[in-house]
Amino acid sequence: MWTDTLLEAKSHAHSSDDAAPRHFPGSVLARFLELRGRRIVTACGAVWYSVPGGFLMSLPYQAMLNPDPKELQQMIRETKAFGARFPSRSWTGLDSGLYVLRARNYDMESVHVKHRPRVRRGLQCFDVRPATKDQMLNEGWEANLSTMARQGRYDPEFGERRRWTNLVEAAFACSEVSFPAAFSGSHLAAYMITCREHKWLHILHQMSRQEDLPNFPNHVLTYTISEQAAADESLDAVCYGYVPLFAADGLHEYKLRFGYEMVPHRSVVQLHATVDTVLNSPVARAAVRIARGVFHKNQKVETIETVLRGARSSGPPTNPC
Repeated sequence: MWTDTLLEAKSHAHSSDDAAPRHFPGSVLARFLELRGRRIVTACGAVWYSVPGGFLMSLPYQAMLNPDPKELQQMIRETKAFGARFPSRSWTGLDSGLYVLRARNYDMESVHVKHRPRVRRGLQCFDVRPATKDQMLNEGWEANLSTMARQGRYDPEFGERRRWTNLVEAAFACSEVSFPAAFSGSHLAAYMITCREHKWLHILHQMSRQEDLPNFPNHVLTYTISEQAAADESLDAVCYGYVPLFAADGLHEYKLRFGYEMVPHRSVVQLHATVDTVLNSPVARAAVRIARGVFHKNQKVETIETVLRGARSSGPPTNPC
């Protein structure tokens, strides 16, 4: 475990062996991520975690940040990260948003008319209940492989047996993390990973088996978890994730049709100064454009192009007062 603490009241940073304090916003999600092997940093008034590609992202997801630019660059330098990404309403950056559900009265009428028959079909075919550890280790892993294959992507944390086992063990070590799943008898058709962070429920991941899709396990799972969360008076909202850095019109429509709203913000990307010089050079940008033309359906290439565009468009408010 490695944690940095950058105190906003001081110009220097010091390291600590303690993770983010349990009362600190984002600490619940941070613990789950840390147990999965992610690096956790507490700096600039927020908790940050490492993502593939050498970036740091802020927690909790709904917290809009306005960090001091010098302290932000200091964090990036001292952690040797490639850069940092965070949501803000005061900085410039990429147009983005967070999918949020705040409804109290949630039922079938809350769902788009085109989704209602799919949800009803799913309710006839599946029961939604928590999955056990063994079910997640085996059937959950199979759902991962099926989902990633049809989406044309691969995430080693969900595809490699050893890393998937570590993720499941980490989840079951955190009482706030759950695996609600859609079952047909004992057969797992789809699952979510959710995390309760104080008064917010975060839907972190969702996977399903290709052969079960005609009976709409994802629809019944989304509907059931949203309905249960809306009825929980101790929750303020459900978060269904960020707008992704690649084109995902179907996913956007899917979430909106379940009653979620896209709450807009700017997605700020700040690169390490050296990385920015290299990656945002005319040669590098031309190479990315060529790669996009050749691999126009590749999500990784599209994400790289979006990150570089975000780095060029991101900046602190011109009138911070």
